Amino acid sequence: MQLHFRNSYGPRIWVAIMYYDTGCNPDGSSWGTRGWWTIDNGGQAYVLNTNNRYAYYYAEAADGAVWTGPYGPIYVPQTAFNWCSNTGSTNSRVVGLREVYIPSDNHTVNLVP
Repeated sequence: MQLHFRNSYGPRIWVAIMYYDTGCNPDGSSWGTRGWWTIDNGGQAYVLNTNNRYAYYYAEAADGAVWTGPYGPIYVPQTAFNWCSNTGSTNSRVVGLREVYIPSDNHTVNLVP
């Protein structure tokens, strides 16, 4: 199943995700984290191919709007990253995530205010 994000908000948006990743099991977690995808107004980004129906995301816009939630939290640095969920760094922020259910083989999350 593919997961995509679309910017229907306007200002540039950056997206980070948490997803099921058995490759993280040796690190004590079953979840991986990745970010940042940059999505301009009207654009979209393909972020994940998975067999799990659930993933989680955090997004922030250039004007300060955020898409956050009660899941996670995860550590996010200022630069691109691809970590297991229990990984962080001294320059990371902690953010909460929203859950997304992936109902079909090709699902798009439409980011709106």
